Amino acid sequence: MSDDKVSTTALAKALEVPVQQLFGTLKDYDWIRKVADGWALTPKGEFEGGEYRNSKRYGRYIVWPVSLEEHPMLRALEDNKMLSGAALGQPHGLSGRAVNRVLAELGWQRRDAHGWMLLPSGKQQGGVQLENRQSDMLYVLWPETVTDNSVLKRRLQEVACAGSRDMENDLFAGEKGVVSIDGHTHERSELQQICQWLYLAGVLHATRRTLPVEENLVADFFLPGQQVYIDFWATDASPTSLKAQMRRAEIYKKLGLNSIELHPEDIEQLDDVMPRQLLKYGVQFS
Repeated sequence: MSDDKVSTTALAKALEVPVQQLFGTLKDYDWIRKVADGWALTPKGEFEGGEYRNSKRYGRYIVWPVSLEEHPMLRALEDNKMLSGAALGQPHGLSGRAVNRVLAELGWQRRDAHGWMLLPSGKQQGGVQLENRQSDMLYVLWPETVTDNSVLKRRLQEVACAGSRDMENDLFAGEKGVVSIDGHTHERSELQQICQWLYLAGVLHATRRTLPVEENLVADFFLPGQQVYIDFWATDASPTSLKAQMRRAEIYKKLGLNSIELHPEDIEQLDDVMPRQLLKYGVQFS
C-alpha cells in the first residue's frame, strides 16, 4: 500500500472515533454503500480519493488518502465522538454487555435477534443506530454528553457497587443486607450481583424460594419459567448453611430438578458463566 493511503480502520484510529461510527458516517454521506460481500465505493467516494486494495487475508477493502484526516466532514465527526457500551462502562469497571443491559433497562434500547435496537427514548438521548459491517448485527453508539445524564450515572454506579464486599460502606446496604436494583434484599454481595445479572438480562426470578419438599429447604434463586434453582456456594458458609446446601443438592438430584451451582470464582465472570448455565435449560436472556 502506498504511504499516502490508509484503510478505513486506520483512518478511524487516526480520527480517534469508533470504526463502525466512521463506516456509518461514510455510508450516510454516500461515500460507500453496503453490498453482499462488504462495502463498495460510490462515485462520491471515488471523487474523495477512495480506492480498492486486495489482501489474501481480508479480501477486497477500501483505502483513503491520509489527507482526509483534515476533511471538514471527518473533523466534525471527530468533534462529535460517539461512545460504545464498553466505553461507557470503562470508568465504572463494567463490561459492554453489562452497560447494554442497563441501557435496555432504562428503555433506551432493546435486544432482538439482530442485536440492539435503538428505541425512541434512546434516540432522544442522542443514540445512533449502526450496523456491524462484518456480522450485520445492529448496535447503538452514544454521544459523550450522555455520560452527564444523572439517571444513567446513578444506574451504572448501582450496578458497579454490587461488587463491593464491604457491606458497612456499601452505598446500597441496609440493616439486613444489600439491595439489588430490582428491590430484592440479600445477605451477601455475591447474591446481589447474581440477582442484578438476572434482572438486567431480563430473566424472571424469585429469591429465597422454598423447594417442593416437606423439609424447610430454601434456594437462593428460582426461575419459574424453566423451573431452575440457583444456589451460591460460599467458601465461608457456616456448618449449618453448608449442611443445608448439600441437602438441597441431594434433593435436586433425587427429584431431577434443574439446578445451577455458582461459586466465588464465578462471580467475577457472570457474563461468561451465566449464559452457558442458562442455555442448558433453554432460559432466554438479553
